[in-house]
Amino acid sequence: MANEINVSVSLSVANGNYSDSFSVSGRFDQSTQLSSAGVIEVGTAVETISLGEITTAGFAAFRNLSTATSGTAYVALGAYVGTNLHEFVHLRRGQPAVLPLDSDVVVGAKAYGAATKLRYIVLSE
Repeated sequence: MANEINVSVSLSVANGNYSDSFSVSGRFDQSTQLSSAGVIEVGTAVETISLGEITTAGFAAFRNLSTATSGTAYVALGAYVGTNLHEFVHLRRGQPAVLPLDSDVVVGAKAYGAATKLRYIVLSE
């Protein structure tokens, strides 16, 4: 089989006299029918995202489920190596992210400001 995974990303902005947009989609192969998904409570200490039985990570999607209306709290995502979180994504309340993961990455998450819930799905490659 081929093209089992469909990824669509769309981003647009309209701010006064400035507007722009970016949209792309693609279909990708998945060799093993595995996924890991759920909602976790992310605290202020680093937590790893469970990949379950996945041995080779593929695409992943994340969303900060916080509904806080004030403050600067966010969830950081990154590669967890040893005892260090190498942050590369900051999700403020409600923000999503879709990422192709390095096949053997350990994904870590850490909340800043306050603990929050994070929804995720990771697909095997």
